[in-house]
Amino acid sequence: MMRESPHSPDRRRDLALASAAFVVALVLWQVQELYLLMVPFRLFVTMIHELAHGLAAELTGGDFLRFEVTSRGAGLAYTRDGSPFVIIQAGYLGTALFGAGLLTLTHRTQKPGRVAVGVGVFLAILTLAYAGLRPARLSSLEMGLLAVVLVAAAYLLLTRETARGRWAGAGVAVAGGMLFAWFASEGRVLGVLVGLASALLLIALGLRARRDAVLVVLTFLAFLIGLQAISDAWVLLRIVTMPGSLLPLNDASAMADEFGGPAAAWALGWIVADALIMGAAAYFTFVRPPRQQAPGV
Repeated sequence: MMRESPHSPDRRRDLALASAAFVVALVLWQVQELYLLMVPFRLFVTMIHELAHGLAAELTGGDFLRFEVTSRGAGLAYTRDGSPFVIIQAGYLGTALFGAGLLTLTHRTQKPGRVAVGVGVFLAILTLAYAGLRPARLSSLEMGLLAVVLVAAAYLLLTRETARGRWAGAGVAVAGGMLFAWFASEGRVLGVLVGLASALLLIALGLRARRDAVLVVLTFLAFLIGLQAISDAWVLLRIVTMPGSLLPLNDASAMADEFGGPAAAWALGWIVADALIMGAAAYFTFVRPPRQQAPGV
């Protein structure tokens, strides 16, 4: 089977696109004046952090009850039982692993659109399962209002012959979904919106966008998630080293209370681990494959 040359036009283009995505991610991560542009990504990373806690609970024999995301970029994961040693650390390490995995998968396939769709479906399932939706608690008035909105959406989608009419129907359906999320989440709707909006955007990207666009967006997202994981751990280190910490309830303090050692040591360990995880992903994605494929190697 013929292997792609490390100097082929396709390989050079992918590396150039990846480099551009990294530069954009680095600029957005560093420039404080672009903070507002970072808010949606900040919320997305927070969701990944909380989902990592919850999935760690499931994987170690516990239960993932629900997660929440706040408008300030903080989050909470509610779990029961499982291994505290794994669950507490999973937030920072799991976020970096998600970014590393996304980077590797995106550049190990000729069809990154499938990666975008797969990740989108995965996030949609986790959001619906763990965002705290309680449809059984909807009142009769809420169910009636939802029924009216959904019937209107179905009417527009099935009867309109123009693209504008069908888009109007889709818009009404989305509004109905948001209304359902608001009612079923009892006001804790932000986590639902972040999860489902991210899922829908990724699925649409994978299905509709060209390969180069998908590759750039996923690479940008992977690098940004990795950089944010390191940054969050760094902020945590600064917090736990302050006299009379302003945020005593955090993952590093929880590890220190549960297993001993300074909270700062746990935070520093996560910084190093996150950097190593993302560094290894970048090495095996962009450096090692060309060396393995070079003539005479």
